Amino acid sequence: MTHNKIEIIRIALPSKGQLHEGAVDLLRSSGYKIRRGNDRQYEASISGRPRFRVIFMRPTDIVAQVHEGRCVLGVTGYDVYAERAAESCDAAVVSADLGYGACRLVVAVPESWVDVAHILDLADLAAEFKAGGRAFRVATKYPALTRTYFRQYGIYHYRIIESEGALEPQPSLGIADVIVDLTSSGVTLKENRLREIKAGTVLESAACLIGHAPSLRSLVAEGDEGELAILLDAIDGVRGSEDMRHLEVVGGPAEGVDRFDPRTPEAVASYLIESGARHVCRGDVWDDHGRPAWRVTALIPEGRIAACRGPLFRLGAGRIVGLSARFVYDRDTKSTFNQLTYTLEKKQSESITN
Repeated sequence: MTHNKIEIIRIALPSKGQLHEGAVDLLRSSGYKIRRGNDRQYEASISGRPRFRVIFMRPTDIVAQVHEGRCVLGVTGYDVYAERAAESCDAAVVSADLGYGACRLVVAVPESWVDVAHILDLADLAAEFKAGGRAFRVATKYPALTRTYFRQYGIYHYRIIESEGALEPQPSLGIADVIVDLTSSGVTLKENRLREIKAGTVLESAACLIGHAPSLRSLVAEGDEGELAILLDAIDGVRGSEDMRHLEVVGGPAEGVDRFDPRTPEAVASYLIESGARHVCRGDVWDDHGRPAWRVTALIPEGRIAACRGPLFRLGAGRIVGLSARFVYDRDTKSTFNQLTYTLEKKQSESITN
């Protein structure tokens, strides 16, 4: 689809919930502020980015819309994508983890099943149900992922009960025997007298970015100054700065002294490295009186700054400043855009070979 001969880049975002809020916040932090008249509007624009349009929809619909090419990009849960991946071959993963919405798809059994501690125990139990003429019932919203995972452990004798409602009450109500569902903290499972079993994690999930593979190839061809590259680089920069602060430590000669001890900045730099700081650099500066002074800069986890205050002052620091690091890039870290370019080229080469 075109607008003034320029391809519009439609991004599908979840219409509500944690996936929605996280996507909007991530884009805003990356410099892509969404302009939406009100919460009832399902289309929006992005300030200063005329090629982009945002469409809000259910996470379960996003994979299909991206696969069919109606949307070029989409944010959804990796669990949602993985469940539909086999039937959505044109939907490719651009970034499997956007840094929020982490959860796990797990097998959970009633707490009263004391003899079922491992996924292999479940295989034995399913066989016992079959021998007794009973159906072993598994409630889940992820039948494809469940079947694939069970097959790995030789679990074949069961019946899937698909449900769009809450799964946790189903064992106590006699609707199902076990459930395969998402959890983050495990609290909801415990409140419903359920527990995870060992080797029962079907999938690790988080918010992910997917794209329509044919459209991605076209956008990749625009190069590293194209709209897709700029968007992905912006997201990379924000992700690289998460929970990090740019720390600046400066010091100079003591009162009545013209020069500082050259060992001081070296000691400061060594201490920061030991404290988990990265990209520690030191340089020479001058104080208000034109006397030689020193400065050490670093990237350090936000939670470590307060603990560094006392030791740094004792080492000879005169001032400590922690600044927000909005974008952080490491030269040796492969960008999402470069990884995507490689993946698309590899897939295209494999398809030609086959």
